[in-house]
Amino acid sequence: MRRPLLALALAAAALVAAPASAQDSPSQPLAGAPLPTDGRQVTSQITTWTGALDKLETALAVTGISDEDLTAARSQLEKIRNDAKALSDAATSSVNDKRQLLDALGPPPADDTVKEAPELARQRASLNADIADYDGRAKRAQVITARAEALMTIATETARQRIAAKVMAKETSPFSLQLWRDGIPQAAEALAALAAAPALWWQTEGTPEKVAKAWPTVLLVSVVATILGWPIRRWLLRRGGPRSDIEAPTYGRRVLAASAAGLASSAIPVLALVSVYVSLEAHGLLFGDLETILRGFVVGLSIFFVIGGFAHVALQPHLPAWRVARLTEDSADRLDSRLQLLAVMLGINGFVWIAFHIPDADDAFRALVNLFANSTVAFGLWPLLGDRAWLRDETPAEGEEEESDARDPRLYVVARRLIRLLVLAIPIAALAGYYNLSDYITRNIILAGALFGVFSALSTVVGEMTWAMIGAQQGALRQVRKAIGLSEDSGRIAQFWIAGFFNVVLAIVLFLVFLPSAGVPEEDIADFLRTGISGLKIGNFTISLTDIFLGIAVFILALRLTRMVQRLLEKRILPQTRFDPGVQNSIKSAAGYAGATIGVVIAVSVAGINFSNIAIIAGALSVGIGFGLQNIVNNFISGLIVLVERPVKVGDWVVIGGAEGTVKRINVRATEIETFKRATVIVPNGELISQSIVNYTLRNKLGRIDIPVGVAYGTEPLEVEKVLLELAAGHKAVLSFPKPRVLFQSFGASSLDFELRCFIANIEDGLTVRTELMYAIESAFRERNIEIPFQQSEVNFKTRDLEKLEAILQRILDTRHHDEKKEPEA
Repeated sequence: MRRPLLALALAAAALVAAPASAQDSPSQPLAGAPLPTDGRQVTSQITTWTGALDKLETALAVTGISDEDLTAARSQLEKIRNDAKALSDAATSSVNDKRQLLDALGPPPADDTVKEAPELARQRASLNADIADYDGRAKRAQVITARAEALMTIATETARQRIAAKVMAKETSPFSLQLWRDGIPQAAEALAALAAAPALWWQTEGTPEKVAKAWPTVLLVSVVATILGWPIRRWLLRRGGPRSDIEAPTYGRRVLAASAAGLASSAIPVLALVSVYVSLEAHGLLFGDLETILRGFVVGLSIFFVIGGFAHVALQPHLPAWRVARLTEDSADRLDSRLQLLAVMLGINGFVWIAFHIPDADDAFRALVNLFANSTVAFGLWPLLGDRAWLRDETPAEGEEEESDARDPRLYVVARRLIRLLVLAIPIAALAGYYNLSDYITRNIILAGALFGVFSALSTVVGEMTWAMIGAQQGALRQVRKAIGLSEDSGRIAQFWIAGFFNVVLAIVLFLVFLPSAGVPEEDIADFLRTGISGLKIGNFTISLTDIFLGIAVFILALRLTRMVQRLLEKRILPQTRFDPGVQNSIKSAAGYAGATIGVVIAVSVAGINFSNIAIIAGALSVGIGFGLQNIVNNFISGLIVLVERPVKVGDWVVIGGAEGTVKRINVRATEIETFKRATVIVPNGELISQSIVNYTLRNKLGRIDIPVGVAYGTEPLEVEKVLLELAAGHKAVLSFPKPRVLFQSFGASSLDFELRCFIANIEDGLTVRTELMYAIESAFRERNIEIPFQQSEVNFKTRDLEKLEAILQRILDTRHHDEKKEPEA
């Protein structure tokens, strides 16, 4: 258990101390860093490094180098590498500075007949000498860096080979009778020593007197722990635990109940045990074998309380409505009982490893302890991984749709079967004499399972807490959500990405915690963390995860601030102006583009990306991008022109090509038009600039409606004109200026064709006004007996056509007469 805790502490220390290490590490050529500057000092330093590397290379070549010496050698190599790299970076920086000064002098005269000014010649010679000196320093330091890294690789590989050899070391098999002859007496002695430990502890000089002085305090600690723990436990269960009167709690409420009940049933008993143990130790009452027994007892009980308590409240076999795990009732009951068994086995395992840890014990005794302890864990793990304990509850939760596709109801099938093979390998490896391998598999399975449980619990709790804050329907959090313009759908998307980011970070941290137990040297983990935080330099680029994440965070923050500014303009500021809606939309869109551009610039700067490098890459790719993205660039520029010139605005009634409708949104690339059938037409902005557009509401909403009318021949035209003008003048939506007009259009084939033209204030009401006027015209014409004719056609037949038609009809009649005569005969 110490290795995972040590790895966790190492990871936390590396994360916390990253800024300090970035400043204090010699790999960073900052002001005040102890770097040699004089040429002699640099030569002396490189000579010292070379000698140290020679000695370390000789030491690493020795086969029997100890683990302590190997670790010390790797630390020294790492320091040399960092110092040499810092010297190389400083020298390279000086070379670049000198070359800038040399470039400022310009090229030397190309013509030998033209002599350069003596002062310029001296400066040029001095700069060239300095460049050669610093370039030599950088290259010598780079040689030292490369050699140190090569030796570090050798040291790391040696350490890995030793770990592998230790894990795969074969010892005496349990099938050997000699192992039992040697191990059983030692085990009997260890059991007898543990049994006699209380008596020996009491018989130790001064123990009765210490007990007499300490028992009131220990008793008081026990009573206080009980008195405080019981009300806290009841308060947790009452405030956040499961309640039988709530039949359908939300998933977040179930997670809260599981957390509260888990703390009440596990954390409080563990704290009570630890408080009593610490009190005994503070009074000097824990020593000898009794201290080992009590420590193993506390550790074993703590493991049982934590695993058993949280497993029971998460599965809730008797309260299925409060179950966090999506399992069937039978599977939840089975899994709960098997986790309780595993908790017992792990508690026994922890007690055995602590209580029977004898530093000078023989290999036979250690082999028997290993066989017993790891076999108990395998006995607890095997039934836990069965299929019947992992059946998914197919009942859809509240707000979820039932899935139509059939899926395997068994959870984690492949992973459980692989772990079962590893569990089966635990006793097999021990029986074959590979006790270290058996212990390695057991330790890593238990640690991986514990980390997976921690990951599942924390990711679930953080996900629910994030949604509780983002989706708050009342209080200050709701006001904050409204202020940043976060809708419910946007909130769920934000919650997904925030929880996903947390899960990724948590998975990385837990994976780093797992690596030392898997055999990865802690120095490699620390070096990986430092490289990821401070940055990995590739050529002239430095890739730093910290800077990248910070840049992403700054960009997201800039976007949210931009949305807040746009919302403020839309709701508070622009409504108080006399700008029309189109101008208001243009201002809002311009603010969005400006905010996004500023956010990108700041994020790129924070991420440590050099704009000059971007300019070089952009220049190299500009031709290809110009051909490949010319339409996108065209639409983008056209969108800016549309926002500035405003040939169309949001809310305009336009006709573009075959699309007619209302402009709903003008985006960077395209404009959205909603037709009168409520269909959305996406028109690229380039077409708005290159094509002709009919805009009914560009300047104002004044418009004309035309109603064609046809009357029968013989109708008095002046009477028709009079009726139409009266009807137009009588409609409230028709304007008196410009006044309505009636035009006699033509003499049609079936009618006299007129057209009523009138103006209305809002052309968007044109269809309604047109319909009302047509109803009125039809009614007025009917009252005045003015006929609206239908279309008529006159057909003329030639004489020969009539003769042919008569012959055809006669033939039809003769055929029919002949058929009628045959029917009576039949």
